[in-house]
Amino acid sequence: MMGLRDYWRVLARRWWLIAALVVLAAGSAYVYSKLQQPFYRSSIRLFVIPWRPDYGVTLVVRETIRQYSQLLTTDAIINRVNSQLQLDLPPEEFRRRVRVSEAADAQAILIEADDPNPEMARRIVLALAEAFREQQQLRMKDVDKRDRVDVERYDDPSPPVLAWPRTRSNVLAGGVLGLVVGVLIAFLQEFLDDTVKTVEESERLLGRAVLGMVPRFPAPAGRKSGGSSVEMEKALITRLDPRSPAAEAFRQLRTSIQFASPDRPVRSLLLTSTGPEEGKTTTLANLGIAFAQAGSRVIMVDADLRRPGLHKLFGLKNQVGLTSVVVGDPDQELPLFETGVENLWLLPSGPLPPNPAELLASRRMAEVMERLAKAADYVLYDSPPVLAVTDAAILASRVDGVLLVLQAGKTRREFARRAKTALEKVNARILGTILTGVKPDRTLQAYYGEED
Repeated sequence: MMGLRDYWRVLARRWWLIAALVVLAAGSAYVYSKLQQPFYRSSIRLFVIPWRPDYGVTLVVRETIRQYSQLLTTDAIINRVNSQLQLDLPPEEFRRRVRVSEAADAQAILIEADDPNPEMARRIVLALAEAFREQQQLRMKDVDKRDRVDVERYDDPSPPVLAWPRTRSNVLAGGVLGLVVGVLIAFLQEFLDDTVKTVEESERLLGRAVLGMVPRFPAPAGRKSGGSSVEMEKALITRLDPRSPAAEAFRQLRTSIQFASPDRPVRSLLLTSTGPEEGKTTTLANLGIAFAQAGSRVIMVDADLRRPGLHKLFGLKNQVGLTSVVVGDPDQELPLFETGVENLWLLPSGPLPPNPAELLASRRMAEVMERLAKAADYVLYDSPPVLAVTDAAILASRVDGVLLVLQAGKTRREFARRAKTALEKVNARILGTILTGVKPDRTLQAYYGEED
């Protein structure tokens, strides 16, 4: 069940959509108003004068209004005004332009008329007032003086004012409508969006702690399209800009891992994800740098024998690596490459084998993993997504801990649940999750910006 904070987060995430709809609706209302033919309104009041002092004035006014309304529905008076003013308006159109009501002072009849020509609006109400006054005089001609009710003009026609379109009201109504529609669409999108977006959502969904939140930062191009050396360098934010919020996020992740299991120290870690392009490889590279910067000896192992990418991040070749050791001489020296970061080495994937899963599940692979564990304080394994192939599940049962990488706004909830289930089936020790692609906190950005 969503709370007030959840509602606020939904609105904050989609504020641009709401704002766009408000501007669009208000702008459309403004354009619509400007395209409409303007109508001007003039009014006049007729004073009701009963000759009998004790006559109910309110009743007289109401009766007169009713009678006048009936007169306005007759073609005779319409034709008279049409002829007098040369309007040539159909009776129904004439009736739509004229309104009769009781004036606020309760002793007068208010006549209003609308017309595209402001002067014509004034002439219409004047003609109607005179026509009604003459009709009333004819009706009262043979009435006893004590029962007569006269009608006289209370004032001259009012100066015509713009009655339509009401641009300001239309724009305001359009903006309110856009706001309502925007909020409804925002919550509809939230309901239809089945991706993991927040720490609370991830922890509630998987029952695992989020050990780190990695904010958005420049990442290399996708593996299919490749990426320049400059793009790859930008991905190593912990080395490129160690004082940035993203670099601090990786240091916090390092600390969280170190304290995640005080009774069973974690020395070998597997990073996997639910699918491709969720930041798994970039996260592992920066985490390795963070561990190395703290003085630990770290070996990164590219165990993704299908689409390896660690060697590209560090600008290294992939001619020899993990597969060379597993299928070659077991006594040969591990082909560890320096990365340019002190205490950090990389074991690339090596030539891609035709049977990656069988190779990773082999006894020789287990022996290589034992050698790696003895050669460093931390060994970080990069693997394919756990839902794509069985490679990650095979390795997960052989390491001290597994970190599941989820990308905010991209990883689907169902995929996250399935990934957790797949890891639990092989008795993997899931330390927690890492949420990547998180929107940077403005306060932290300002703080680190000042420091720089």
